[in-house]
Amino acid sequence: MTFAPDSFSSRRDTIAFVVCLILSFGARLAPPVVQNAAAETIGRTILAPFLYLQEQSEVIKASRGRYAEVITLRDSVLVRALATTGLEEENERLRALLGLSSQLRVGHVSAQVLHQSSPASGLLALLSAGANDGVTPRAPVVAEDGLVGVVQSVGPDRSVALLWTHPDFRVSAMTRDGSVFGIVAPRGSEGPNTMLLELRGVPYQQQVPLGTVVYTSGLGGRSGVYPRGIPIGTIIAVGDEREGWSRTYVVRAAVHPAAVGHVIVITGTSVDVANAFVGAVR
Repeated sequence: MTFAPDSFSSRRDTIAFVVCLILSFGARLAPPVVQNAAAETIGRTILAPFLYLQEQSEVIKASRGRYAEVITLRDSVLVRALATTGLEEENERLRALLGLSSQLRVGHVSAQVLHQSSPASGLLALLSAGANDGVTPRAPVVAEDGLVGVVQSVGPDRSVALLWTHPDFRVSAMTRDGSVFGIVAPRGSEGPNTMLLELRGVPYQQQVPLGTVVYTSGLGGRSGVYPRGIPIGTIIAVGDEREGWSRTYVVRAAVHPAAVGHVIVITGTSVDVANAFVGAVR
């Protein structure tokens, strides 16, 4: 008599099931001492690899949990450190601005630069001081390092400043010794030149060394009268030259408007304020 493979496999499974069932009943009916000994023997032999794998799985799971906690803690510490660094830098700027305020020998008002989302946010700045604080149109706006812009319009408690990045910005400028005069304006309205200025109209026979600091001259201009001696920036290159007529110099601004959070609006009469900015431009 022959058995088909499927039939033989089915009978083998049945026999194995019956044997396991008998052993389980025997284990249940055996004395506790025999049960414990059998369980310990099985655990050390047949189940040992499985128990080891389970143990390692728990260890890996615990390690992943601790790793995630460490990563979370690290990120939290990093965020706090960055916030602390930002606060320290802001405090340093505020202390410098307070130092400038104490040195200015002219009427002035402190103001905060209010954030605004608009296409002109890089050209204009909304200030937290207005007519009620004594701010008037064409009043110069400065930070601890130098010139930021000029007040364009004034409301009761707010004002709008035209920054030096604006294409319409102009200011009469000079070297500190007063030997060279010219007009400072934005170098370009597009591309990398938007963060540079240029000193225009310097007589061709006059040469200005690189590294020379340029200040407001105190003379009148399209934007009004600035006090003499506000740092504008530092000459870093020679620009266009019209042989026999004039020279143009590229100027790196003393103040980047995007980095300014607080400013001073000068409201008093024009005087020489260069001494208040000693060491501002490097």
